Amino acid sequence: MNAELNREALGIARNYIGKMAWLTIILTLLVCGLFIAVLALFVNGVMSAWVATPIIAILTYMSYTPLHEAVHGNIHGSNPKLQWINNACGYLVAPIIGVPYNSHKHEHFTHHRFTNIEGQDPDFIISGMRTGLWGVIATTFKFFYVQNAFFLINNWQSAQIKERITYIVEVAISISWRVLIISLIDQPGIATVVLLGYLGGGMFTAYWFAYRPHFPYDNTKRYQNTSSLIMPIWMRPFEWVWLGQNLHSIHHLFPRVPFYRYHTLHREIEPILRAQDTPIIGIWSRRPIEAING
Repeated sequence: MNAELNREALGIARNYIGKMAWLTIILTLLVCGLFIAVLALFVNGVMSAWVATPIIAILTYMSYTPLHEAVHGNIHGSNPKLQWINNACGYLVAPIIGVPYNSHKHEHFTHHRFTNIEGQDPDFIISGMRTGLWGVIATTFKFFYVQNAFFLINNWQSAQIKERITYIVEVAISISWRVLIISLIDQPGIATVVLLGYLGGGMFTAYWFAYRPHFPYDNTKRYQNTSSLIMPIWMRPFEWVWLGQNLHSIHHLFPRVPFYRYHTLHREIEPILRAQDTPIIGIWSRRPIEAING
């Protein structure tokens, strides 16, 4: 890694760090509001399971971004008095994605510290997706088990009582709201909407947020352990669905930069990324992209 280029990139990245992330707050409220609305429309027979299920899946995927941003403390900026807003966003979306917000930092920061190192990176388990369709499905379940169990296995003994209680409450809420709505709502297809919608969103999250950016898991260097996945022009109208995570390289380099600044920062430091041999590749072809248009 070229230290001088790294300092230059960090200097540019600082321009996007420390401000109140209003767009993340809006995303949090939008995802939560739409999630409740879609379930209500389905329960009342206004929306079919065929329509509700994919929407629930999309919202489930989108819910992880506010959680992820909150874990990194990116929502309240540099004002510690507003950290409650950061935490509120994290707690609101956690029951949707099924990952406890308060304890997720232990697993996620370990992933950042040991990215792509087998046996040390807890997310390395996601590399099992490369074995095929069954691997994708099975690994998704294993991945979300790790997200929930990492704290229990590795941090429970050293955690304070408050953190233990918070963990238990969060996991209980994530499970119980699904059990209650499936058992109490007399609407055919409710289990499909709730469970298949979650599985679809969870699988999309695991594949695009965790697996593809780090594939093929053979590099641990800071500028090279995460890829920039460049979409072809025809996909640009749909790129918003990814919420910037196709440029996950930016997040691993500068975790305090909000997700909606990834594209701008990527354009500004692209020459530095290329000089540092960051993989800038086609999202489907995985071949190097020489120049990015737009």
